[in-house]
Amino acid sequence: MTEQNGKPVKTGMPAKPSRPSVNEKRPVPAKGAEPSLKAAPAPAKPRKPAVREDKEPVKKVEEPEKTEKTGNAEQAEKQNKPKISKFTKVLIIWLVALTIAIAGGLIWFNGFLGKYEKLYQDSLPYHQADNAIQLFANNDIDSLYALYKDKPQLSEFENDGSVKGFILNLIKGKEFTYKQTEDYAEDAPEYYIVAGNEIIAKLKLAEDETQNPPYGFKAWKSDKLEFYSAAQYDLKITIPESYKLTINGKDVPVAYKTQQGIELAENKYLKPYAELPAMCVYEAKGFYEEPVIKVTDADGAEVKPEKDKTTGEYSIKFRAEATDKEEVEKFAISFTKDFANYISQDAGNYALDKYFPSNSKTLRDIKRNSSREWYTRHGKVDIKNEQVKEFICYTKDIYYVEAYVEQHMEMFWGSKDREVVKTTARLYIVRIKGKWKIAGIRY
Repeated sequence: MTEQNGKPVKTGMPAKPSRPSVNEKRPVPAKGAEPSLKAAPAPAKPRKPAVREDKEPVKKVEEPEKTEKTGNAEQAEKQNKPKISKFTKVLIIWLVALTIAIAGGLIWFNGFLGKYEKLYQDSLPYHQADNAIQLFANNDIDSLYALYKDKPQLSEFENDGSVKGFILNLIKGKEFTYKQTEDYAEDAPEYYIVAGNEIIAKLKLAEDETQNPPYGFKAWKSDKLEFYSAAQYDLKITIPESYKLTINGKDVPVAYKTQQGIELAENKYLKPYAELPAMCVYEAKGFYEEPVIKVTDADGAEVKPEKDKTTGEYSIKFRAEATDKEEVEKFAISFTKDFANYISQDAGNYALDKYFPSNSKTLRDIKRNSSREWYTRHGKVDIKNEQVKEFICYTKDIYYVEAYVEQHMEMFWGSKDREVVKTTARLYIVRIKGKWKIAGIRY
């Protein structure tokens, strides 16, 4: 370093010219001497401090100059720092990796446990019972019937639709649950299907071999459904052998006849002029729905069967309508009026003959047992209130008629009011050679 104007100057750098002092006197050239061509140095302009407008002046922070001493101190500080060994670095990396592996393993294991638990729960057999209960609740009769493996043996008068209808009526409007049966086993699960206190069916499960669940779990399927309600209806009906019977729209074969040739009691009033057809009994069992019965007589007219409320058996009530009904009823009323007048001696001895076949035993009994000669003497008689109380058509040629009339008589003594004599005749009327005749009278 050198000194200039009394100030040290760094070597290697040009020295700045020193400013002359204000009090320093400048040399004045001698009089008559030529002025020097060398100009005097211009005075340096004073520096203005850098000031930001409306702001505080920025202070320049001067970094301390690095010296040889400070540089050596930094180097010594670096050298004195402890160094991390390779083993330590490897250990740290290994611990970090182990931590990550453990965290990942725990996450995986947690997911595995959740998956395992789900698969285990899904493998439990009660889920199939839940599914079956849903079928019952939805009245899914087709799916339930498909599970009904041991289907009942049906007669020729019913089909699967009858059984489906029966099951639907059995389950409709009920709430269902299930419980394990007494024979329940882990490898053969069984459940009762219950509605209230009533066991409706039994559900059997089987292993579903089409599936292969992991971890040795089993898959189950509904194998068989057994209903605990058998057929509810049996049929027994007695009809004339000449009649035709259909059940659910199908003709009933002779094979269903259990009795035949049964004679009706009414025949004793008809013989020898006519005879009612013998009766026969049909029986058919195991109906899941109440059978629809239709009976037609020999003339093709439908006859409505009646069911006995005590025995449940059906019988025939012969029809009360016929083409000749009006004519037959008129014949019966006419006879009843003449019969009443015959008994009271208001008709002649032969007034009834025209109503009977020749050699009629019934007519002979009337004439022999009437004691009409002892009838009380009376005056004028009027027939009133004629009625037919019952009409039965056995065939187009055989009828039963219950006729009723009243005789209003003037009596010779006693009350002045007319005496009313009531007469009822229960007649079996047959057609003989195109004419109506009385075959018999039921007293």
